[in-house]
Amino acid sequence: MRKPAFTLEQLRSFVAVAENEHISRAAASLFLTQAAVTQQLHHFEQAVGLQLLERDGRRVRLTDAGRSLAETCRAALRSVEVVGDSALAMKHLQAGSLHLGASPTCAAYYLPPHLAEFTRRHPGVKLNVTVDPSADLNRRVLVGALDCALIEGAPDPELQAAELTRDELLLVAHRDHPLSHLRHVTPADLVHFLYLGRGPQWSAERYVREMLGDAYDQVDSLNLGHPEYVRAAVAAGLGFAALSKRAVASDLSSGLLKRLPIASILRPISAVRRRARGGPAQEAFWDLVTGTGVAASGKIAADGHATA
Repeated sequence: MRKPAFTLEQLRSFVAVAENEHISRAAASLFLTQAAVTQQLHHFEQAVGLQLLERDGRRVRLTDAGRSLAETCRAALRSVEVVGDSALAMKHLQAGSLHLGASPTCAAYYLPPHLAEFTRRHPGVKLNVTVDPSADLNRRVLVGALDCALIEGAPDPELQAAELTRDELLLVAHRDHPLSHLRHVTPADLVHFLYLGRGPQWSAERYVREMLGDAYDQVDSLNLGHPEYVRAAVAAGLGFAALSKRAVASDLSSGLLKRLPIASILRPISAVRRRARGGPAQEAFWDLVTGTGVAASGKIAADGHATA
């Protein structure tokens, strides 16, 4: 195998700068001088033959090539960490680390029981959780930047996946919204009002399209990204939205929001990982979430509560 033209130290310096977009902050995080980090970056750019960074005043910005390479570098460093983790964790998982991903709904309602049980069993394993849209998590697991993730919607076919439960999406509006006063609501009624969505990169929108049919492309929409921003906008009376039943349960109970009389839809909540065997912490977490019962393996029911 050909020896790489760059070093792990250069990779670490580049990733630190990519995450901080600032030389001095990156240097501080690595306990190095700014001059040392700058030199590492210079050698790394020479080794790969690409300009990866541009200076913008006192900050630095990633070039297009830099953004593309940064994710691969993170995955490479993660692979190196797994080697060290495996050695340290051989004795009953007393040490190591686990890098997890979760979509916002999973992070809020479906991942916490697993995290609590895993930490109870393996308190020496350091956990790190990244919250992103499902499509981004699929990609990051595929390249090895994350060990595994809990997502909404369809897993990447190249990943190993296990469906854990189903999440119910409801159509809701503020109690004073005109739609809340209708006894019968059809998709055609919705086109006269503002739809509050997440944006095309969010997997939930595919299910909302199923709920609304042709009306989905006809309705005026405002994309707000994170579902919690959507919930806040609905609670303010800005428009109607499709949200997880778990996310709006208290608002429905208090009467602040009303459920619109359109059939809800279920979407899968799945755990995903690469098909190759991972480190001890990853295997232990995967066994936990895909088994039977939280006490044995962290299975969760469709309402998001732990099963016995």
